[in-house]
Amino acid sequence: MPANRGAHPEDPEQFGSPQLDRLRAAVRDLSWLRTRGYGGQSASELVGNRYQLRRRQRNAVARSACSDAERAHRLGARLPPEAIAGQDLHLDGFNVLITVEAMLGGAYLFMGRDAAYRDVDPVQGTYRVAHQTAPALRHLADTLQALRPARVTWHLDRSVSNAGRVKAQIADASSATGSAWTPVVEDKVDATLRDVPAPIVTSDSAVLDAVDAWLPLEALVHARHVPDAHVVDLRPDGERSRSPSA
Repeated sequence: MPANRGAHPEDPEQFGSPQLDRLRAAVRDLSWLRTRGYGGQSASELVGNRYQLRRRQRNAVARSACSDAERAHRLGARLPPEAIAGQDLHLDGFNVLITVEAMLGGAYLFMGRDAAYRDVDPVQGTYRVAHQTAPALRHLADTLQALRPARVTWHLDRSVSNAGRVKAQIADASSATGSAWTPVVEDKVDATLRDVPAPIVTSDSAVLDAVDAWLPLEALVHARHVPDAHVVDLRPDGERSRSPSA
């Protein structure tokens, strides 16, 4: 039976409007620590304890925070939609697909200081096709066709279960929508994405720190197809003036 990428039952309470000031302050403080070289779990625990955060809140804060230098690099490398026309584009396949599936399923996503979209349930070696998989691929196809890239390569990590099945579904969606997609299953997708001489799509922080051009594709799908998605903006005060899809 297909999986479902719905919201965690605790998320409406943990990430509702009454929690936002506290969560944004936690992102601000954790980012302050990271800017000064205090990384790792100890900094996250310090901030989580200070603000009495629950487990999912701690995960969202940790994934939304970054140092000032990391933020500056990632925002500087973020491309506007019109820059993609005629270029090759490389997608972190499971990362992108699961994020859009979650968006469609009503799960909560989080916008961090770098304006990338992330969830708090990242794939850990296991992936199951979901009810949202087919519509996610259709929305991605429509959004990408509007950007007019030359080619789109989907990179799927061989170590994740069902990679071959997902490759077949991406190929079918490519044929059905007339999209120029090439799905590949390979080892060490992160290393590949760091080295490709073309824009990428991912929310993996380590990859974003290593590349010079990335596209916030999930934000474009949000604006174009899922305007009522649960996207929680955890950027601290003073950092929320810039549109994520600009």
